[in-house]
Amino acid sequence: MDVLHCLGTTDPLFDLIQEIRRDGSEQTVYRYDEYSHHYLLKWQGQPLGALTVQAAANGRLDCEDHYPAVLLEQHCQELIATCKLRIRRGPSTPIQALRTLVRRAWEDQLSMGKRVSVVNADVRMQAFYRRIGFSYLPGFDFVHPELCTQSNVLLMAVDPSQRSYCQDLFAGVDKQMNQLSLVERCCGSFAQTGVVSKASSLRLAAVA
Repeated sequence: MDVLHCLGTTDPLFDLIQEIRRDGSEQTVYRYDEYSHHYLLKWQGQPLGALTVQAAANGRLDCEDHYPAVLLEQHCQELIATCKLRIRRGPSTPIQALRTLVRRAWEDQLSMGKRVSVVNADVRMQAFYRRIGFSYLPGFDFVHPELCTQSNVLLMAVDPSQRSYCQDLFAGVDKQMNQLSLVERCCGSFAQTGVVSKASSLRLAAVA
């Protein structure tokens, strides 16, 4: 399996990302797509999965107002948010495809200095994300403003002591973090959500 990567929406690869996202239904382009990293999983040349990764240092995160302020204030440069994870049924098992896509995206983001990932997910998907390696943040549940679904906020840090799809990748990384301590700090300040201003210009890297 191969994982391809592009930045923004102008690369032709983004059209394939949209195809995976759409999967038979209408799919819009979101404001954050323009400054996000997009990953496409292919098997024998066929698109099989997609994942979008937003960097807090590059622009506003999706549903940012519902995330812990401590993440945005203290970890902006190393914080990412993942969304639009899609895996199609194909010749590979869904779990194998999912692990490949998640690990490749993390490898890329680790090389850019990212150390913390946050995600909002439908409450029914909490167990799914916890298997990947995310920890649930109680106190940050909300109703998604666009999807109108009950959503949880979950966090995953570069912590090799925590069981995750990327545990072995994290073991050799410098500037590791304690995921449980970070969860405790977030939950200790759950009332302090809010927007952190970004630089006016987006610091976009070249497409990989």
